[in-house]
Parts: sequence; C-alpha cells; structure tokens
Amino acid sequence: MHSAAVDLFQMLVQAGAVPGEDFSCDGENEAFRLGERCHELLRHAYPDVDWDDIFAPCPYDASPEIAMLHQHLGVPFVDRLLAQMHCRLQELPDAEAAWYLRQLLVGVEQRTGLLLYPLLTEEMTLSALARLEWLLRLEDVEPCSFWLEDLILAAGGSPEDVQISENDCWLTEQGMDLLEMLWAGEVELTLESAQQR
Repeated sequence: MHSAAVDLFQMLVQAGAVPGEDFSCDGENEAFRLGERCHELLRHAYPDVDWDDIFAPCPYDASPEIAMLHQHLGVPFVDRLLAQMHCRLQELPDAEAAWYLRQLLVGVEQRTGLLLYPLLTEEMTLSALARLEWLLRLEDVEPCSFWLEDLILAAGGSPEDVQISENDCWLTEQGMDLLEMLWAGEVELTLESAQQR
C-alpha cells in the first residue's frame, strides 16, 4: 500500500473511524470511500482543516489565462508542470515534497496569478489529497532544487538551461528569463553561459 494511503488510514483510525464501516479502500483504483460519520470524525479531530473545501469539486476555471500563457511560451506549460508535480510528489520524501510544493504553488501564483493548487487536485485520489494537505501544513521542510528544474523544463527550457548539483544550481540566460517570467520569490542562483560549458 502506498505510504500516503497508509498515512490516511492511520489518520482516519486515530480520528475514531472504523474500517469497513466508516470508510473503505479500493486498492485497485487507489481510492477511498468516506461515510458521513467519517467526515464528522475528521472535522472534529482536525478542526483547523476545511474538509468540506478539500473534498468538494473545485470550480476554478483558468482556461483563458492558461491559453495565453501557453501561446506566449509556445508549449503547454501548465499541463507539463502538473504532470511533473504529480510524479515528483510520489517520489520525494515528505520534507522535500513540502518544500517543492510551496516553491511552485506560491511562486507561480505570485508571478502569474495562476492558482496551481485547484488544478493539481482535480484528478487526485482521496489519499493523495490528504497527503497534499498534510504536506502543505508540514513545518519540518527540507530545501531541494527539483521544483526549479521542473519549472524550467515545463516552460520549454532544455536540460542545459538548468544544472543542479548537490548544493548549487546554475541557470543559463534562457533559464533565468523563464524563471523570472513564471516564478516570484527569493532564491540564490548562478548564471552560467552556454559558452562556459
């Protein structure tokens, strides 16, 4: 069973839910069914979380903004980035995944006004949604540079435009331009021209 599913299972049991009665797991489809009592238990056990908002369908429509952004970049940036985010979130340890999410969700919104969160959650399973909410509240985070690589490549940059080593990150001028166009925040980067390599 995926670790996020195990985490959700433990969270539900700790809240007082009874497996098979209040919730069930469909392992084949990686989905959970929560009964009304389960929702009430979650609301009571974790009152700071807006469970209704988390599990409700999201009416956010950013189609015009996304179309303009894709036309400007010449690539389906949002589609590429969301696909990569889904993959990374399954691979990264929790502390790095929390950092990764914050960099992309906050930085892209600050620069472009585009809300990635509702787009990211559109096709998530219940267990993935629960893990996402938990990661966004995680205080013990560990910086990583995967977000930067995924952002640049999704925007049409090449692997040469972003080079990441253990403690350093270098961007070409093209990489810097894409970063400045799509992300706002504080990060220390080194510009490396293609001629230097």
